[in-house]
Amino acid sequence: IESTTIEVPALGRPFLLGMLYDCRNDTLIPGVTLWNGDALRSDVESKTQENTSFELLASDTISDKSSALNVSASLKASFLSGLVNVDGSANYLNDIKSSNHQARVTLKYSRTTKFDQLTMNHLGSKNMTYTEVFDKGTATHVVTAILYGAQAFFIFDREVSSSENTQDIQGNLEVIIKKIPSISIEGKGDVTLTDREKQSKDTFSCKFYGDFALDSNPVNYEDAINLYKSLPKRLGENGEKAVPVKVWLYPLKKLDNRAAQLLREISENNLYKAEAIIQQMTDVKMRCNDLMRQPTAKNFPDMKRSIGQFREYCEQFTLMFQKQLAHTLTSIRRDQLDEEKLMEVLIRAERSPFGKLQVEEYLSRRQQEMDTVESFINKLHPVKVLSSEHELNKVVTDPKVQYIVCYCFTSLNDEEEYLSDLRKWLQTDESSTNDIHQSNKVELWIKNKELHQKARRYLQEFQDNTLRQNIQYIISAFCDTNNPGASIRLYEAGSLVNDRFSPPAKPSPPTILSMTHERVKLSLKPADYGKEFVTGYKIGYRIHNEEKWDNHTIETPAQEVTFKGLQPNKTYEFRCSSMCKAGLIWYPLVRFWFWVWRRVRWRRLTRS
Repeated sequence: IESTTIEVPALGRPFLLGMLYDCRNDTLIPGVTLWNGDALRSDVESKTQENTSFELLASDTISDKSSALNVSASLKASFLSGLVNVDGSANYLNDIKSSNHQARVTLKYSRTTKFDQLTMNHLGSKNMTYTEVFDKGTATHVVTAILYGAQAFFIFDREVSSSENTQDIQGNLEVIIKKIPSISIEGKGDVTLTDREKQSKDTFSCKFYGDFALDSNPVNYEDAINLYKSLPKRLGENGEKAVPVKVWLYPLKKLDNRAAQLLREISENNLYKAEAIIQQMTDVKMRCNDLMRQPTAKNFPDMKRSIGQFREYCEQFTLMFQKQLAHTLTSIRRDQLDEEKLMEVLIRAERSPFGKLQVEEYLSRRQQEMDTVESFINKLHPVKVLSSEHELNKVVTDPKVQYIVCYCFTSLNDEEEYLSDLRKWLQTDESSTNDIHQSNKVELWIKNKELHQKARRYLQEFQDNTLRQNIQYIISAFCDTNNPGASIRLYEAGSLVNDRFSPPAKPSPPTILSMTHERVKLSLKPADYGKEFVTGYKIGYRIHNEEKWDNHTIETPAQEVTFKGLQPNKTYEFRCSSMCKAGLIWYPLVRFWFWVWRRVRWRRLTRS
């Protein structure tokens, strides 16, 4: 690499003129210098460089945040791998949104005050005091110039509800924040807001990262404005409280051939790939947080636990990747490794079960599953939801409850095999094969047409009967591989009677087999669905437009029944419903009407 002067942002690091720096791992070398203190302090060239600027930042990606601090690709790689620890305003780089349902706008304030640099009185070959430093090989550059000043980042956040549009909220937030720089920097004047904007400003919070000493950090819009007005004074009357914001690094090799140097830099293409992997894991963490906040995750803690475990594995993967990246970057810059080694690290990460495609598929499946379960639960509202099999058992064993009908989700933990693959990969050796990881294809139960239709059919039959007073209806979830998707479970006196209970569906209208002037013989036709659980029928009839029903219960599944004592020349309305275990009456009812004539002649008027 050609030995040239390098400009780098200070990022809150305590740079001093004459300090040594190692560009191979982007670290300062404190306590070692080429000059004694008196020589270093004398002949420093200093000039005023006053400048103030503002910038509104709407993006929260690693790339855009790095650009806001003028971080180069190489320094960004060192930061992402953990080689560089930042402080002050640069802590903005570490502040990441916790949710995609979060509108964020950042206001950057930047001020410079003076520029100091060494002169040839320092850099001349005969003017250095401790030339033995060149033999140690611990540094590659020396700090020859520093631009002083201060930076600040005001981060404004607003949680976005499910009924709001994130982009709309983001736009409104930008309009309000843009008005802050219009305030006189000397503290005079105020922000002019519309009534709607005044209401809106109270809904978002504020965080501050800056190179200023504060008594307390701002937490809202008003605090931010008051702090913003006072920023110039906080650097002191003569800028004596300013800190390094940019430094210039001069290659030691140009001062003495014995010095160490940066031998090789990494291609930006590979640095971009490394950044993309870490950005992906950052996005995954936000999506996991969002999934874990959904009502379904709160209703069923096992789902929340599973997603939390996935998030933890992704965090472990990120730390492992950063560790490998740090070692590889340093070794390549020292010319101890070829860049192909970095490519191997990137390929292994991309082909692992943490690869973008597999992670996206997992999160997509989880989102679809949780949305489906939530819609089912909403349809059954206000049926009580029990979070686990343990909670269900407490209700089932209650001696006060005779019968319990439970709508059960049975396949909510089908992703455990994928989580097992993640855990095993994290335990493998770093030098293991780079073959593409092949997970067993997981078919989500809601994607299986038969299972999904079964779950919806169960849902409808369950919903039709939740108003029955003599039965307790509940919703729960636990693993049951014998009944994938969903099932209805029937409990009686604390024991499971049937784990595949199929509530009898709406029966077909009865057929008239025969009729006289005072009796009618009907053929009952239960629906095929749930037919095996029919224990009898409840049939009622009345003269059309009269209020009183004459109800008869048939406690056998016999399919023929005769009604006597009917009045001739009257229109009768019949209704029929199937009965099943525990005397359950499954509605809606089937109704039909017909005339009873004095003679055997008859005709049916209507049927439904």
